Amino acid sequence: MTYALFSSSANRYDWHTPPLHYQHDHAFVLSRLPSPPCRVLDVGCGTGVFLEKALAAGFEVTGIDASAEMVSIASGRLGAERVRIAQMEELAEFASYDAIVSLSWSFNYVRSLADGKKTLDRFFQALRPNGHLVLQIVHAPNATGVLNEDREPGPEGQPNDVLFLYRFEQVPEHSNELRAQYVYGCKSSNELVFEEHLLGAADARQVAAEAATVGFEDIEVLDSWRGELLCRSVSAFLLAKRP
Repeated sequence: MTYALFSSSANRYDWHTPPLHYQHDHAFVLSRLPSPPCRVLDVGCGTGVFLEKALAAGFEVTGIDASAEMVSIASGRLGAERVRIAQMEELAEFASYDAIVSLSWSFNYVRSLADGKKTLDRFFQALRPNGHLVLQIVHAPNATGVLNEDREPGPEGQPNDVLFLYRFEQVPEHSNELRAQYVYGCKSSNELVFEEHLLGAADARQVAAEAATVGFEDIEVLDSWRGELLCRSVSAFLLAKRP
């Protein structure tokens, strides 16, 4: 499925979720990678914000995303040689990367936990020995269904011009799925977008168990960039290594 937030509205993505929002997450991820200049693949790289930071930190970076519009924006940040359109489920490289990163729940756009396991196996094959895996993934059992609101400056710096509403709910009949509802609006450009995304493999502990079955070791499931074990967060970090 093609979502407007990642396609027709991709050039607005950094308005309603500006790069500043991810600074702690990105700093944490960079601190958990092997030392630069190791080779890092960002799966679901979006507009290339993390890749830009990794490149500045001395890493050799590559990004893939299923959205042509997102890749176009990331290319403007990083150069076309560093990003490409690709589905993570079709990754077919062998021992090519020292680290694979997938942030902002990109991994959860798999259809099911079984598809998630197949994708984890592709990640495993694409990593070199001692390669690191860092996933920021949904943990639906902690979703509360509370409606959240962000307000951001507009394209010309107008205060509170961009509105972003979001709500996350576990799907009762499918415990490892999450329903994510998003509303994006921009007053100055008279835009309004509503979407509902259904995310799969949305149980971080189950994903960790599947990661172990495909061969990953030293698996950690953390609540946030602060490094505590998973407890209350709906957005967990899963870290693992290929032996």
